[in-house]
This record gives sequence, C-alpha cells and structure tokens, in this order.
Amino acid sequence: MPGLVLHAGAVLTCAHGGQVKIIPAQVRAAVSGTPICTAADTFTVVGCPGVSGVFCTTMTWQNTATRVTANGVPVLVQAPPPAGPVPGGALVAGPPPQVPLVSAMQLRVVAT
Repeated sequence: MPGLVLHAGAVLTCAHGGQVKIIPAQVRAAVSGTPICTAADTFTVVGCPGVSGVFCTTMTWQNTATRVTANGVPVLVQAPPPAGPVPGGALVAGPPPQVPLVSAMQLRVVAT
C-alpha cells in the first residue's frame, strides 16, 4: 500500500489520549534526520487513562510498504492525512476503540 513513510518523530496517541513512544529498531535510514519506522520497531503506549480499568499498552502497525525496506525490513507507511488528527494504520492492545491517532508526521517521503 503506498503512503507516507512513518518516522520516529511522528506524534501518535491511542484513542484515549495516551502517548505512543516509538523505539526504532534501526537508525541508519532516516527522513529529515529522524529514523524511519520499520515492521521491527516497538510501539509502547504510556499515560492511557483506560476504560473500565483496562489500559492501552502496545501498538502494532499494520500498513507496510511492499517495495521499500530498511535493512531488509518493510518500512511503515500511513495514508496521506487531511488536516487534523487521523486514524493510524495500526491496532492498539487495549480497550476499544483500538485505532491510534496520527497528529503529526513528515509529509514529503512516500513509499509503495
């Protein structure tokens, strides 16, 4: 699926407002000096207020490029956003809704 390349500087939250921390598995390939995200990265949710005692903890990104890799691992992509936060291409381990919000990301580099 073509889309904008996700990078470690992107601003992501769970649907409840918890911040998503991106821990890149590689730091060699970068966009604007920030490591790009790959399928090997770790996404951790911190500060989720939760729903009925259940909290968001991790996130698994679903959208990957089919033709672009970094160190042999598919690059993560996000559909071009309109203005404002948009649903991300991932699933969050936690209470519904389990779709993260993308508030800010790079808008120049596209991968297919």
